[in-house]
Amino acid sequence: MDRRRLLSLLGLVLAAGCSATPATGPRTPPTPGEPTAAPSEAGSMSVADLGVEEAEDGHLRVLATVVNPTGTERTGTLRVRVTVGDDATERSREVTVPADGERSVTLAFETVAYDDFTGDGSLQSSLR
Repeated sequence: MDRRRLLSLLGLVLAAGCSATPATGPRTPPTPGEPTAAPSEAGSMSVADLGVEEAEDGHLRVLATVVNPTGTERTGTLRVRVTVGDDATERSREVTVPADGERSVTLAFETVAYDDFTGDGSLQSSLR
């Protein structure tokens, strides 16, 4: 009997200690549709298509299509990194895309031969 009473008393003490922890965070959550943080300028844009082609003099050209599905013109920086073997080369360009539109961008990699890239190359892009 005393053991049961001790265990129930211990349970009440532990439960009281848990409820004494102060609450953290906002008292009222944001309402649906209310922004919680300012969106980044290029946050809604994305690279829809990424391809490569050989330039007339044999170097690599990267072709990208940047889309903006929002109702506001957006500007961001497109970065493309080309890696061939152990060598990496990066190019960037600021891109402004009209509301609900797309923009084609061409980046020339004059120091990268197209044939070298097709033999042992990789391509990465980011948009910020």
